[in-house]
Amino acid sequence: MDIVLVCAFHRPLRIATAALAVTGVCLAITGLALSLAHEDRGRAGVFAVVAVVLMVAAAMVLRGGRWVSSAAVILLGGQWIAMAATIFELVHGIDWVKTQQLQRLGVDPTVGVTINLVFSSIAALLFAWFALRYAAIRRNRS
Repeated sequence: MDIVLVCAFHRPLRIATAALAVTGVCLAITGLALSLAHEDRGRAGVFAVVAVVLMVAAAMVLRGGRWVSSAAVILLGGQWIAMAATIFELVHGIDWVKTQQLQRLGVDPTVGVTINLVFSSIAALLFAWFALRYAAIRRNRS
């Protein structure tokens, strides 16, 4: 089963996943810059940590490996839930705390949540790509 996982999470999918992580780095750096511009040093620290973690994750995903592939697939799969929750939030109203946080950064809350939805949707599609490859490889092995 492990070999099927590694084969399904092939190089093009690893590259796409790493590219998404680098996109997350860019978003985190943007949040860091906005936090510093609005003198919110506590939030700036969080954005800095997220940027570093995502950059390390991108590098590790490119290298591959069983446990990295497993972790990446689990995180990508979880984005279906994040996507559904974000859609719910856009339809039923953005949480007041999140609205306040985004406004303090100078970001329109609807724009911020929509960016989150796009990011989660891309990750969910990457998981779908993996799932289709995984199913095809298992079917061909039988």
